[in-house]
Amino acid sequence: MEQRMYRILLATTALVSFTGAAAAEITWSGEVALGYNDEELVEDGEGVIATAEIVPNLSVELDYGLTAEAEATILLLDQEGGSGVDTDDLSEDFEAESYILSLSNEFFGLSFGTVDFAPDSMWKSAGDMESDGFSEADGETGVLLTGSYGPVMAGVSSVLHTDDFSTGTGSGDFDQLGVAVNAELEGFDISLAYQEEAENDFDPANNNDDFEPNEILALSVGTTFEGLDVRLGYASDETADENSTGLELGYAIQDVSLGGYFVSESEGDDNWGVSAGYESGPIAVEAYVTDEQGAYLNGVEGSYAVTDRLIVRAGVIDDEDPADDGGSYIGGEYDLGNGASFLVSYADADNDGTPGEAGSAEDELGAPEYKHGLTALLTLEF
Repeated sequence: MEQRMYRILLATTALVSFTGAAAAEITWSGEVALGYNDEELVEDGEGVIATAEIVPNLSVELDYGLTAEAEATILLLDQEGGSGVDTDDLSEDFEAESYILSLSNEFFGLSFGTVDFAPDSMWKSAGDMESDGFSEADGETGVLLTGSYGPVMAGVSSVLHTDDFSTGTGSGDFDQLGVAVNAELEGFDISLAYQEEAENDFDPANNNDDFEPNEILALSVGTTFEGLDVRLGYASDETADENSTGLELGYAIQDVSLGGYFVSESEGDDNWGVSAGYESGPIAVEAYVTDEQGAYLNGVEGSYAVTDRLIVRAGVIDDEDPADDGGSYIGGEYDLGNGASFLVSYADADNDGTPGEAGSAEDELGAPEYKHGLTALLTLEF
């Protein structure tokens, strides 16, 4: 931890020093939350929720339209559960959760740190495609280069193979090159993404279970006919020799929006889904039915803005997989002004945890991501 913070501060110092006499603009943002949850097995157990993080950002305007930036998300306190806040050694919570060093101008950006992966962040799928499982960034150190030229935007990324993310000793090499391109050409929206097969050993259980070492290639094309949005996509997992072909449709009629998709899978059951939404004034409702590899997921979720400050949300989700996010919830959030809000929610998750196993309960139920049980939470953003 200390070595990691030292590297961040050293890189920041070098970045500012490199600018010479140029003055760095420093801005601060962050979030503090304090609350209580009455159910066990939410993170470390029932009890107090106390979190705090700050985000310092250093920005310097250079010559030739370039901007250099250094930003870190520093976790000051992370107490979610337990009968009280452990104040014996708060230094255990203090850590840099993420950091990014970047150099950019109007046409390109080069970033190093806990960056997004180009294929996952830029790829546009055509429904629930099993073979487009690109690696998702979750705190790994990597490099990302993005650029745009007219209607074309492209990105290239690579992840750093470290001790924290390997099955053994990290090599320190960059691995799994990823490339993505999005383009708007003659009324067609084209999306292309590719990631190479990882050369080094990675341990998904050690850090990020969303890392996918396989070689994946995907292409989709979307357009609009008389208000009907259409996207056709193809994804191929070259390592597993599996592929997905999907068609996704969307249509809006005044306050009502309709959607649907069908994906033909070379392995396993096909995927399909339909949805309908309504939004008018203070009311917003969405209903959906999906079949994910033979398992149905149905839900109705909605919200009602009682006043400009108070919004109420509720939903019922039926998920055949008990390990996923099925259940029901209701909650209200009141805007206190100046970045402060107060939340009260109750969620009854199908996956309510395994006795004695901390963190096994579902705590991201529905679109609001409510915790299982009764929660009261005061949040301040600045």
